[in-house]
Amino acid sequence: MKKTLLVGINAKYIHSNLAIRYIKAYMDKDDKVELKEFSINQNLEYILEEIIKVNAEIIGFSCYLWNIEMVRKLTRNIKVINPEVTIVYGGPEVTYTSIQEMEENPYVDIIVEGEGEKTFTELQQNLECLEQVENIAYRQGTKVIRQKKTAGMSLDDMIFPYNDGVETLENRIIYYETSRGCPFTCQYCLSAIEKGVRFRSMEKVHEELQFFLDAHVKQVKFVDRTFNAWREHALSIMNYIIDHDQGWTNFHFEVAPELIDSEFLDVLARSRNGLFQLEIGVQSSNGKTLDIIQRRNDLEKIIQVVRQIKTLKNTHIHLDLIAGLPEENLEEFKNSFNYVYEMEPDQFQLGFLKVLKGAGLYDQAKEYGIQYRDYPPYEVLSTEVLAFGDVMELKIIEEMVEIFYNSGLFRQTIKRLATLYTRAYDLYEALGRFWIQEGMHHEKHTKLNLYHFMYRYIQTMDQKDDDKTWLVQWVQMDYVLNEKPKKKKEWMTFDFIEAECQRHLLDILEDHHIWAEEREKYTTKQLSRMYHIDRIENVNVLKNMAFRYVLEGKAGERHGGSYVLVNYNRRDFLHNNGEILCINLV
Repeated sequence: MKKTLLVGINAKYIHSNLAIRYIKAYMDKDDKVELKEFSINQNLEYILEEIIKVNAEIIGFSCYLWNIEMVRKLTRNIKVINPEVTIVYGGPEVTYTSIQEMEENPYVDIIVEGEGEKTFTELQQNLECLEQVENIAYRQGTKVIRQKKTAGMSLDDMIFPYNDGVETLENRIIYYETSRGCPFTCQYCLSAIEKGVRFRSMEKVHEELQFFLDAHVKQVKFVDRTFNAWREHALSIMNYIIDHDQGWTNFHFEVAPELIDSEFLDVLARSRNGLFQLEIGVQSSNGKTLDIIQRRNDLEKIIQVVRQIKTLKNTHIHLDLIAGLPEENLEEFKNSFNYVYEMEPDQFQLGFLKVLKGAGLYDQAKEYGIQYRDYPPYEVLSTEVLAFGDVMELKIIEEMVEIFYNSGLFRQTIKRLATLYTRAYDLYEALGRFWIQEGMHHEKHTKLNLYHFMYRYIQTMDQKDDDKTWLVQWVQMDYVLNEKPKKKKEWMTFDFIEAECQRHLLDILEDHHIWAEEREKYTTKQLSRMYHIDRIENVNVLKNMAFRYVLEGKAGERHGGSYVLVNYNRRDFLHNNGEILCINLV
């Protein structure tokens, strides 16, 4: 066997490449297979040098939207340095355009079409007689030969990719799959191409779940396209995780809301806070658009399911929306935006259509006037009903949603601001205009500067002074809920409480047996760093605040009034806010 290097170039450092791990695990009887992972943010020359150092005879690249341009540059230079090396591409970015890719890029020798575990192993074993290998495209003289495409392998034949441990993946997301394929036919998605869904046997899945639990990994992200496609499969996994939960690992699933029933919700209700994250791709609420992309959203069912899950208060919900889909103009997209926003997801991802090679919309782009970048990630520029200027407006809206909603930095403020607008979209549109007006899009920002921006924005609003003061109090509250403030702006009215008052308030906590675990572990000085204590002149300003406790104590000679205490050691798993209580000294 020839020495082989499998290369994954990820979008971010925290990501890991599952595909090359599966291939290596399948080939592990061959000790000549090595893995190397990088990110697109690393220097190209560094990556090239690291690859060349291995002195591999076969180099395989896992190709995606985010890395294909870098992969092409790397392989072109690798061939200059070592013309004899065999370059193999695989992955969704080249599977459906293998002939075109090889005709345009002469330094690519072989492309694996589809699943790589078995195919890559076979091509390595038959490098001199590639006509015996299915599911590949390869060069024969000046011609590119495309072999017969066959069905995917049984998922029970896959080898668990983490048998060597996960120590090298510390602080990275661990990816895992228990099924391949999708029961739906969404025209923007490559998963719609493969018919049917294959599942890994539950015996193997349980064994592998236990591995993750025993290893105390932080998060396992399932890459199953529709986790709950087979109800019994999903419920068995969730029940096993709940029954063996060690209180640390979190599991992320992408689910179809229309397949969620009462039993799914009952199982979810048994889980501890933060054990599961659910991602739901809504994409649009426009009926005509949904028909074109062959997505069968039951809009009322989605609202009902999300409401039921939120009622449990133990599961993070992530909702997705796609801008630039056929027949959805700006006004109709605003309706979709407000439809999703009103469900109050914990994360609201506003993405943009990517016209993927092989997906249904790739062939229908002209029909719907979809113009898109001719380079990765092939993102929409305009459509027949959505002008380029509209797309640019939505880009600003996306940024505002990320900063002021998804970051969790403004949960209290943004909730109250939204009530002052006819539609939630209007709030983010106004924030976006002020953001550009203030030149904020030209620079990076500290958290404190973001809170200052929100303060300045509130001053521009057509509201009574008392209402502005009320909103500014919420901006301050968001600031202290997220981190212990070390600095403050001139408009911030909270006090840095003197030590004597802090001790008095901590004594009241002790009298009520509250936050006892921290008191047992830490000194008073350490607690003062862990807590934020703030004197509030008018606690009624914070009406509707979800205080964990409201206590009363004696004011003494100097310390009357109301105080809020924030414990950063007990953060909310949904929004990472500290736990908060109120003490009234009378």
